[in-house]
Amino acid sequence: MNKKTKVLLNLLVLGACWSIVYLIPFIQYVFYDPFQEMLGATNVQLGLLITIYGFGNIYGTAIGGWFADRFNYKKLYVGSVVANGICGFLFVMNPTYSFAMVMWVGFAISSLLMNYPAHIKIVRSLGGDEEQGKIFGLNESSIGLWNIIFNAIMMFLFARFLEGTGGLKAAIFGLSVLSCLLAIPAWFILDDPTKKPVNENAKKKEEPKAKMGIAGYLMILKSPATWLIAFSIFSIYSYLTTMTYFTPYFTNVLGASVAFAGWVAIIRTYVMTLVGAPIGGTLADKIKSPSKVLLGVNLFGMLALITLLNLSHDTPVFVLIALTLTMALTVFMARGCYYAVISELNVPREYTATTIGIAAAIGFSPDLFQFVLYGHWLDTYQNTGYTYMFTYQIAVLAIGAIAATLVLKNKKKFAAKDTLETETKLDA
Repeated sequence: MNKKTKVLLNLLVLGACWSIVYLIPFIQYVFYDPFQEMLGATNVQLGLLITIYGFGNIYGTAIGGWFADRFNYKKLYVGSVVANGICGFLFVMNPTYSFAMVMWVGFAISSLLMNYPAHIKIVRSLGGDEEQGKIFGLNESSIGLWNIIFNAIMMFLFARFLEGTGGLKAAIFGLSVLSCLLAIPAWFILDDPTKKPVNENAKKKEEPKAKMGIAGYLMILKSPATWLIAFSIFSIYSYLTTMTYFTPYFTNVLGASVAFAGWVAIIRTYVMTLVGAPIGGTLADKIKSPSKVLLGVNLFGMLALITLLNLSHDTPVFVLIALTLTMALTVFMARGCYYAVISELNVPREYTATTIGIAAAIGFSPDLFQFVLYGHWLDTYQNTGYTYMFTYQIAVLAIGAIAATLVLKNKKKFAAKDTLETETKLDA
């Protein structure tokens, strides 16, 4: 098997594993109303469930990154999909809100601590620095492809078992079975880090000088590069999670059916990944700067949301759908390259997982508060809450634009010497 084929095969397995471990924790993205009915929860309670899961970004990704850099990340990764399946089985047996609070902690351990940092480390090892945008773009496309497949399976099971609670339980059970089964190809296809990797050049750069210790961890924590990556992720992820509320927006404001809104959500969230991610990654490699792509996406997002806020109430539905799908296309362009910023900032490969783990603690922190905040606005102000959401998101995208600008302004300093040793202050 040639290297190109092996890389693509690795990306297919990685995409399937990434997709499966996040579908159940974020199942309200597609089945918002049925999930709320099954648990008998309010909007705020659903938001709190995501907040509980989001705490995994504090204790999970940061600790998981340290584990992935220090130990055999393949074993950690394979174990994550098995643990995810077990949590799914347990939840189906007792689908109550109180038990869901416990299980969402379990999902956080399997996906955020065990899976996420190891996944990014494995993907980065598949190519050299000059092709990181393309590699991460293809990674996002693979995730998008499997999301479509798995969501189609969920929709089939949901409808086959008469929708409602029974259908949702069947969908979750099916995902849990698939999650456990994915451990088999992951074990046999992914390279063992103690052996020869897929990319020879990556191996030369990835061999650590020493195992990650406390001093190295603290050095990464205070590195400006880590924080710039964090804010780059924060703005795009916040933007992406805000878009998930377009599903109830279509049903509550536009009067669309649950099934229609669900399929639009799948197209917006997953189909757009297949198109946007490779475009964003390839563009980042071509212009040799992921941050330039991120800057453009943040600025476009601000303009799009301002436009959305100023549309009249009689605007045709197809215009709103076209606008939101265009927004989704650009946000997945950013998703296809924001991990590549780690190479633009010259972070050593042996510190990839720890750096991403710490950055993710900040970057994905919207899970801690954003869903609860949005739920509060919806419960208190009804449809006016969407106006508050979009206004807030415009401010967040402005922060992302500033972070991208700082990367562009200071990238030469990061390239001049090891980012984990520099104490250079950023130019404002």
